[in-house]
Amino acid sequence: MVGSDLDTNKVDGCVTTDVQHSCLRHMIDSIMSETSSSFAATFIQGSLQEGGERRNTDLEMSLAHEPMGTRESAVQNSCAASAMEWSIQLEKGLRSSKPGAPAQAILQLGRHLEHWSRELESDESSIAPNVISGVVPGEVRLFANAILLRLAGAFKGGDKEIKVSVVKAFSNERRHRNGQKHRECKGLLSKERVANHLELLNQVRYVFQNGDSESKELALILLGCWAEFAHDNAQIRYLILSSLVSPDPHVAKAACFAAGCFSEISDDFASITLHIVYNMMSLSTVSLPVKLAAAQVVPKLRSTFENIYKAYQAGVRFLSSILDEDVLVAVLSSLTELSSLCSPLAEIQVNFLISFLKRETTLRVQEAILRCLQFLFQKGLCQYPAEHLSSITQQYNHNFTFN
Repeated sequence: MVGSDLDTNKVDGCVTTDVQHSCLRHMIDSIMSETSSSFAATFIQGSLQEGGERRNTDLEMSLAHEPMGTRESAVQNSCAASAMEWSIQLEKGLRSSKPGAPAQAILQLGRHLEHWSRELESDESSIAPNVISGVVPGEVRLFANAILLRLAGAFKGGDKEIKVSVVKAFSNERRHRNGQKHRECKGLLSKERVANHLELLNQVRYVFQNGDSESKELALILLGCWAEFAHDNAQIRYLILSSLVSPDPHVAKAACFAAGCFSEISDDFASITLHIVYNMMSLSTVSLPVKLAAAQVVPKLRSTFENIYKAYQAGVRFLSSILDEDVLVAVLSSLTELSSLCSPLAEIQVNFLISFLKRETTLRVQEAILRCLQFLFQKGLCQYPAEHLSSITQQYNHNFTFN
């Protein structure tokens, strides 16, 4: 009988593997969406969800709940003075045979790295910690680079759980800087502070070149988080740009994330990326999730006002050729966020949105336009009074109000 030859253990193993694979995909998407949180993302990420219920697995539970630790101790003690202790605790955690202990140690260190970056970026604490604690500045840099190298080594040699933990630790560190100008970053990952950046990048590049699809995704996300010291490395730039056109949609989405991070800092990289992402969104062979990920790159093309204008003008021209409603809504929201960076462009965008609203469009597109107008109004970038906008919008959506 056919049924008698069936190995139930293998079947159970396959089911478990599928669940873990699905969970890992979900976590990778979550890291990118949390790190890229923005106005445009609220429209786009809903369409990026690929369905399916979240499954409760050991992998997800161990990484979703980061150890809180004691926030007070991280604030009261100088991060520089605590670096040696953190390095020791990380090493103990990575060497532990207890399930989940290495991942937890990495996530705990990630919280410390976030505090450390804040401390380094603070004008008041840039000198004081070393004076108060008696730490020699050279030792601080030594400990910092030792920790970064250990994390890079864990990413290179660890399993998927450890790789995700390393990426999550650095994505959290980056997320606290999302409202700042990245080209002015003076935190832990600024290029002048990372002495051995080539060694760090080579370890991540090794994972990308020799790993599976998920490893490539994680490597690209990590490179995006390291954009401050990686953006001018020719090999890394080529790796990201070539991955944008990868036939693997998951890799292409991760490359979009990395390209957005690099474009915030590098003028020439942003100029190249501009043409690639609009071309990606125009191709019928590119899947919808990848097109929506490409749309999220547009607000990141802001390294200079020249790039902002170029990206905006290209986007307005591109709108006339969009046939997919999901892509149309994504581009409208991305252009709105991009225009909010420059007052003259914001005024142009308001007039453009109002004129677009008068076209024959679906209710979904109308609502998206109204939310774009509300976003600009709340930022104080809209020249029209709220009453005037309300009278316009009520013609199209009686349930929508400006506030």
